[in-house]
Amino acid sequence: MDGVQIANIAIGAAGLSICSLGLAQTIVSRSMERRTRQYFIAFFFLLVVYVAADLLSNFVNGSVNRMIMLFLESAFSSFLAPLLTCFLLERSGADRRRSGAFRAAAALELAYMTLLIYTQFSQSIYYYDAHAVYHRGPYYPLLLVPPIGIMLINLCLLWNVRNRLSKRERLAFAVYILAPTICMVFQLLFFGLYVIVLGSSIGAMVMFLNIQSDQTERYAKKESENERLRTEIMLSQIQPHFINNTLGAIGYLCRDNPEAKAAVNKFTRYLQGNMDSLTQTGPIPFTTELEHTKAYLELEQLRFREKLNIVYDLEATEFLLPTLTLQPLVENAVFHGVRGNANGRGTVTVSSREYADRYEVTVADDGPGFDPAEPPTDDGGSHIGLQNVRSRLRSVGGTLRLDAAPGQGCRVTIELPKEARSC
Repeated sequence: MDGVQIANIAIGAAGLSICSLGLAQTIVSRSMERRTRQYFIAFFFLLVVYVAADLLSNFVNGSVNRMIMLFLESAFSSFLAPLLTCFLLERSGADRRRSGAFRAAAALELAYMTLLIYTQFSQSIYYYDAHAVYHRGPYYPLLLVPPIGIMLINLCLLWNVRNRLSKRERLAFAVYILAPTICMVFQLLFFGLYVIVLGSSIGAMVMFLNIQSDQTERYAKKESENERLRTEIMLSQIQPHFINNTLGAIGYLCRDNPEAKAAVNKFTRYLQGNMDSLTQTGPIPFTTELEHTKAYLELEQLRFREKLNIVYDLEATEFLLPTLTLQPLVENAVFHGVRGNANGRGTVTVSSREYADRYEVTVADDGPGFDPAEPPTDDGGSHIGLQNVRSRLRSVGGTLRLDAAPGQGCRVTIELPKEARSC
């Protein structure tokens, strides 16, 4: 063995140790969100196979065996960049199926795999000669275009969604994108040393540690806030009883006015739903959340009369969702949608659907709509409300998708994976 080969073995062994440690840590971690944990398991699994193939290539003989090892490490490593695209979209709350960045990354990955398969039967990109010596063909730079393209897509995507990520998340993604890129440039300049193996491994570990630390801190803050809220509720338990008793007395005084008495009863039911929501720590039946939402809408209909039209299109009701996820969306639809129309009239539609792998709940309005790319023009309350709902959904693996356009109303869709039933 020459010095370069010994250096590559040392680099491969270090990279494999880092990736294996990262995979083990991810598997045993319980402080990370479920979807984030799944992504990191995929990241480190691909890295382990990639680095292991690179390490084994130093010990195999023959051009065919080395060609196989190079194909394996090239194929598995190529999936890391588009996987990062998916992870970035996931963390920013974007819909992968509607993302141009994802489609472009997928197309480039397909082009790369096509070139990689083609080169197994041609010497125009790279090949091993009869002495098992590696050579780059005249079209070798063509093979670098797709991975560099995906890296640029990821850099642009990171810049576009930076405001949706925490400071640690931005740092984590930046390191993971830049570390392999810098190593790739170094490897091109100093042919023979496979430093990209070590750069990819270190980049992934830095990303993992930063995001794990960020989510652990968020989890601790959330638990602290929940404990504070529970303490406040315990200290103020007498107030709900006082409110209910007072409303009961008002309802009695309104016995000669059926409409006023009905309004008091509906308001009592709505307040009771709010109190019950504050004591919930896990997902609740959709029907429970729906009843609370209906109580709110009945009060709004008493206020706005025929100007507010409500449509229920419910095909699925037997599933769980986090508490206070539907009612805030409906409240936004009434306030910003219906009340945003020039005549103050409009329709709010609440629908639910069941699919093979998920449940969907949609709240739509026929209001003036808006441009999602522009910052909110109100006091930010609705934006914060959406972020809170998105955070609660993320805890059970769910997502929130917002579709809106000026003059075309707004449509908010909740997606809940069916495994969330067991949460």
